[in-house]
Amino acid sequence: MTGAAEFTTGRRGFTLSALAGLALAGSARAEEEWPQRPLRVVIPWPPGGQVDRYGRPLADALGRILGQPVVIENKGGAGGLIGAEQVSRARPDGYTLLLANNTAIVGSVATNPGNARFDTLKDFTPVGIVQESPGLFVAHPSLGVSNFEEFVAAVRKSPHPVPFASSGQGAAASMAAEAMRRRYGLEFLEVVYQGGGPRMAALLSGEVKFTMFDTNLVREHLASGAVHPLIGTGPARFEELPEVPSFGDIGLTEFDFRNWQALLVPAGVPAPVLQRLREALAEAARSPAFLQVAQDGGTAIFQTGAEAEARIARGFRDIRALQSKN
Repeated sequence: MTGAAEFTTGRRGFTLSALAGLALAGSARAEEEWPQRPLRVVIPWPPGGQVDRYGRPLADALGRILGQPVVIENKGGAGGLIGAEQVSRARPDGYTLLLANNTAIVGSVATNPGNARFDTLKDFTPVGIVQESPGLFVAHPSLGVSNFEEFVAAVRKSPHPVPFASSGQGAAASMAAEAMRRRYGLEFLEVVYQGGGPRMAALLSGEVKFTMFDTNLVREHLASGAVHPLIGTGPARFEELPEVPSFGDIGLTEFDFRNWQALLVPAGVPAPVLQRLREALAEAARSPAFLQVAQDGGTAIFQTGAEAEARIARGFRDIRALQSKN
């Protein structure tokens, strides 16, 4: 009996090992053949905003490259935290991705730690950062200013804090406005909107007096006189607006106030799948349709791996440093 029992146990061990080997081989083949079904890209903002503008041509290009549909799902709320959290909890198989700007995955997390139920640096792996752009502060005509010097003077004379629109306290617009406030001793009232579409509507109606956008989103409104340009948040002036000063002109260069867009996956995606995604994203970021929107007022880039992780980490350091100076 003992010998038979040992023989049976030995056969079972051999069978389990063989099955485990077959399972691993099957998993490896599945990863090599990935993707086998459509991908879902969550944008943590409502439709019609900046991330949407960059995301749709990028998703189309990814779909062509990967040979599977790439479906965008807008899931706004809580400064981008709701959509980002959903992806952070998704199965790490490469089929659920997050396309987000630094407001959603850095700013909102750093300034609302009690509401962020994920850790950007631990719960996500960046596929790549694909676009960056300095912002342009613009004012509604009812503020009665046509340039930055007039803006500073008007805000100083105002008996009440001047309302401005942001997407949250950690948003690039919010942090850049805070830097201006401290530099010139100004008083602002921050009004938070869920996404670029509502912010634009609030600005054009005069509900708020100024905000910051990428130039491609306000160009037609500048041309019509619906808004007036104030100052750019980059180190140099915009080529298309040479008369408009930049943060470099006033010495606000300590922090990076540029917006950037990144594609991320939940931590734990298998290395072969992550590599395939990075290769596909690098190619998609060079597609004509994406370049057309990415370089309209900004720059198409491709930062991945340690470089992308370092940029995300720097975003957190910049916000904490700016907060500590209050």
